[in-house]
Amino acid sequence: MPMKKTVGAIVAALVTIMLGRYLIHGLWLASDYQAGVGTWRTPEAMMHRMYLLQLSALCVAIAAVLIYVRGVEPKPWPGQGLRFGILLALLTAIPNSLVQYSVYPVHHIVALKWIIGEGLLAIVVGLVIAAICQPTKAAGA
Repeated sequence: MPMKKTVGAIVAALVTIMLGRYLIHGLWLASDYQAGVGTWRTPEAMMHRMYLLQLSALCVAIAAVLIYVRGVEPKPWPGQGLRFGILLALLTAIPNSLVQYSVYPVHHIVALKWIIGEGLLAIVVGLVIAAICQPTKAAGA
C-alpha cells in the first residue's frame, strides 16, 4: 500500500470519527447527557481535555487503517469495508459502551444509543477506509 494512500486513509478516518462523534455525542445525545448533568464533567472541563478525545480518535484511525491494509482481500471494497466496520464495532463501540454502562450510572437507553451510534460510525469508518485503500488498477488494465 503506498504511503500516500495510507496517510490519506488515516486522515479521512480521523475526520470521519471526529465528525461522527460530534454528531452522536454533541447533537444526538446532548439531551441525554444534560439529563445526567451530575455524572459528567462540565463542558468547560471537557473542552480543556479535548486534545485527549482527538488523540483517542487519532489512535483509532491509525490502528484501523493499519489493520485493514494488512487484512484486505482481493474482493470488492464495499463488502470488505462493511465486514471490517462490523468487526471494528465489535472490537471498539460495543465493548466500550458496555463498560461505560457498567461504570457510570446512566440509563440503559443511553448505552443502547452509544452502541447504535458508535457501531454505525465504525461501519462508516470501515467503508471510508476500504474506499480509499482499494487497489489501484494497473495502467492499460
